[in-house]
Amino acid sequence: MSGKVWVVAGREYRVSVRSKSFVVAILLMPVFMFGGVGVQLLMEDRVDTDTKQVAVVDRSGKLFDMLTASAEQYNTQEVYRSRITRDGAGDGKKAEGEDSRKQVRSKIALQQVSPKDDRESQRLELSDRVRSKELFAIIEVGADILNPDGGPDPGIMYYSNSPTYEDIQRWLRRVVSDRVREVRLAQAGIDQKLVERAMTPPWIESLGLVTRGEGGKVEAAKQVNQLQTFMVPFGLVMLMWVSMMMATQPLLHGAIEEKMQRISEVLLGSVRPFDLMLGKLIGYVGMALTLIGVYSIGIYFVARHFDALDIVPVAMLGWFVVYLSLAILMFGSVFLAIGACCNDLREAQNLMMPVMMVMVLPMMALGTVLRFPSSQFSTVLSLIPFATPMVMMVRQSVPPGVPMWQPIAGVAGTLLTTLLCVWAAGRVFRVGLLMQGKPPKLTDLAKWAIRG
Repeated sequence: MSGKVWVVAGREYRVSVRSKSFVVAILLMPVFMFGGVGVQLLMEDRVDTDTKQVAVVDRSGKLFDMLTASAEQYNTQEVYRSRITRDGAGDGKKAEGEDSRKQVRSKIALQQVSPKDDRESQRLELSDRVRSKELFAIIEVGADILNPDGGPDPGIMYYSNSPTYEDIQRWLRRVVSDRVREVRLAQAGIDQKLVERAMTPPWIESLGLVTRGEGGKVEAAKQVNQLQTFMVPFGLVMLMWVSMMMATQPLLHGAIEEKMQRISEVLLGSVRPFDLMLGKLIGYVGMALTLIGVYSIGIYFVARHFDALDIVPVAMLGWFVVYLSLAILMFGSVFLAIGACCNDLREAQNLMMPVMMVMVLPMMALGTVLRFPSSQFSTVLSLIPFATPMVMMVRQSVPPGVPMWQPIAGVAGTLLTTLLCVWAAGRVFRVGLLMQGKPPKLTDLAKWAIRG
């Protein structure tokens, strides 16, 4: 390998790690992964706490009192959340009372409406009251709601102009189900407490497999950590995706910029096209690994602070570095080749669509791979070179892992594909760097890769 390759790589590395985008990238991953949780916490205080006026048409004549009592219990116990107060702040009595709680849901106020024979007219009248904001919703209880054998009018109808608001529906479904079950059991002469004890679900613990340790001693199965099972693979994939995009996108933009400003023509007077391309790739691989190093240090200290070092996949770090390096070399070479052939970003976007689809496909299959990491589909997909970095890493990070021959075969296939991509991209890069005028087609790129 020519010494000029390392000169180009060093220069690209220094420029990339000193750029503002690198600093933004360091902050981007925590924001991307935990920003949703933070936004939800911030938005908790911005909820609708207006009392919801609900009309109840009880045609059975037996549920309104129960619904009223349940609504009062809901308004006092479920719409408030305990608030942490400072020691000694305010009156001690208030700290135990209403001032120590925060309202996080809307209260329910029920209005009894006498049933009318003309149901449709009554429903229209109440619906108009909902439209005028006088009411929020309408509950119509069927006359045969408590009849275990059903009847012509056995259910409950809920009318509202806000179908996405589900708090009232959840409350109604719960209290009515409990009350109807209680009445029906009493009518059948069955003790409700006996039924509740019989319906108590058994305790189920998720465990791995029993193993045989050193000296032939049988070792008990370990409890499965659900956080480690799902969050660790997801976090690794997100970290790899952000690192890949941070490394490959600047390669594309840099190649276009150097071509538009005729900088590449000056560079080619001092270094061969292939050495220039390879140096750029190595430099941005170094940048991505630096980014991973910063994230790894941060994750370590956060995990140690929360006493969660056992969920940090230290054993996966080496594999992660290998997969990430191969992915950047493989896709980065294609990005560089496309950038060298285009005169502006708009032309490049047309050629980038197939490449981006190949990069996104493993992400689209992530849910299936997480659920069935040992299935034939997941195994085959993880051995396809363009999907190996992400999919194989996910399969390895989900207990109990994969046979050792699979990641070795996956790395070998990806390495060969990467070498082929770099070789072909180098031929395209050499031709496209000095080409001006009409943008090439995918068939033109294929011809240049084959013929040089």
